[in-house]
Amino acid sequence: MTAFGGVSRAALAALVLVTLLAGCSSDAAQTSDKAEPDEEVELLAMGPAADPPLPVAPARYTGPQGQVGQFVAHCDYTHSATDDPIVHADKPGRSHRHDFYGAVGVDAFSRPEVMVEGETSCDKIADKAAYWQPTLYDHGEPVVPKQLNAYYRAAPGIDPADVVPFPFGIAVITGDMMSTVPQEGEATGWTCGTSDKLTDDMPECPASAHLNLMLTFQDCWDGKHLDSVDHKSHVAYSSDGACPDSHPVNLPQLTVTVEFPIYGPGHDLTLASGNIYSAHGDFYNAWVPEGLAREVNACIGRDVVCDLVSNRREEPLFSG
Repeated sequence: MTAFGGVSRAALAALVLVTLLAGCSSDAAQTSDKAEPDEEVELLAMGPAADPPLPVAPARYTGPQGQVGQFVAHCDYTHSATDDPIVHADKPGRSHRHDFYGAVGVDAFSRPEVMVEGETSCDKIADKAAYWQPTLYDHGEPVVPKQLNAYYRAAPGIDPADVVPFPFGIAVITGDMMSTVPQEGEATGWTCGTSDKLTDDMPECPASAHLNLMLTFQDCWDGKHLDSVDHKSHVAYSSDGACPDSHPVNLPQLTVTVEFPIYGPGHDLTLASGNIYSAHGDFYNAWVPEGLAREVNACIGRDVVCDLVSNRREEPLFSG
């Protein structure tokens, strides 16, 4: 592929570079935690709503792990808070409760240009991104999650050589926090242990395979905006091995699994956002740009399976 919707690779590369530089600007980090973005960043941050509607369901990998190029970040749980730096930026306590992973100390005022300078709970030190999902409750008591695993790959049917790193500062949300019925497709779902068989309703898991929430994020970008008014219209899912013309840039397909110490009968599970059908998740990219580019090029771009040699326990994932 040599062009994206009439935009050359060279022009796209320049655009991504401008985005990275805008996101990493030290000026915003040095003023205050609530520094207002400049006009250029504001333009990138808030795009128009998509028209016509885009697919809401991802193509999802199933079957044995290790068949396509990938890399993995394992991120410990850091804290929970009623904050959401994407949907309720600069408004502490306005959100339902979330569990956070990755960048340490994330709150309603957190911005990627500050997060990238901080600590991370992920085993890849360049991964300063923030990941979060609504808190799970059992009989009204919050459940402390065990770990989040973030898998980065080319989406099914996408040429790995066409995948570019997430632009610095992009905000991506998958799932519908307002849903009261099963959501369309498999952007979100529940499973036991390493099984790839997703269900809308909570499965009763054995002690050997704890409850997991699986979230698959959008893998196509409009090439212009880091966020949008509805926090979704700037990204889309690929379909039949291609991104829509309105979102021509191939990003990694990010799939995260969150493991909870829940198994056996006798549970009464709900989410902070509502019932279990309101499952959703957020990704706020503050990866060190050079580190993310290195992982994408070395693993996805060359179609090489990374991280499995030293982490044998991952290999059964998605094995069914």
